[in-house]
Amino acid sequence: MPKILVVDDIPAIVDFSKEFFEDAGFEVRTADTAPAAINMQQQFKADVILQDLNIPGGGGLFVYETLRAQRDLVPIIFSTGKPETLGDLSKMVNVSALRKPTDPDVLMAEVRKQLGGGRPAAPAQAAPPPPPAPKPAAGDRPMNPNPPPPPRFPR
Repeated sequence: MPKILVVDDIPAIVDFSKEFFEDAGFEVRTADTAPAAINMQQQFKADVILQDLNIPGGGGLFVYETLRAQRDLVPIIFSTGKPETLGDLSKMVNVSALRKPTDPDVLMAEVRKQLGGGRPAAPAQAAPPPPPAPKPAAGDRPMNPNPPPPPRFPR
């Protein structure tokens, strides 16, 4: 089961992210400050970190710099309203950025990409095919696919 650490100081975002990733088969831990994120990562060893850039206690860049100094190369996805404030991401190791608010499908695609090649978080179960449409009985007329508009009555 992949592990994700969600770091944000807005409880509604943390709650949504926790439920969203748990429903997708992830083990989730959360933190709301930079020091708490660093401590949690040292204990939990997440496979990927999703974090806000502006968090109390030093900010998201402090988390990034501290983990890299400890030789922790966990992929970090910054989720922020201003990704341009991160600077040149190509100079950072295992980092990507998404603009808030983020579409959940885009978020999941980025997390899977960071986990390694878009593999699913949990085994996907194929949905059964829909039942075939019933065939009309002899003498039945099919419904008109383009019915006329309803009648207009005088007022």
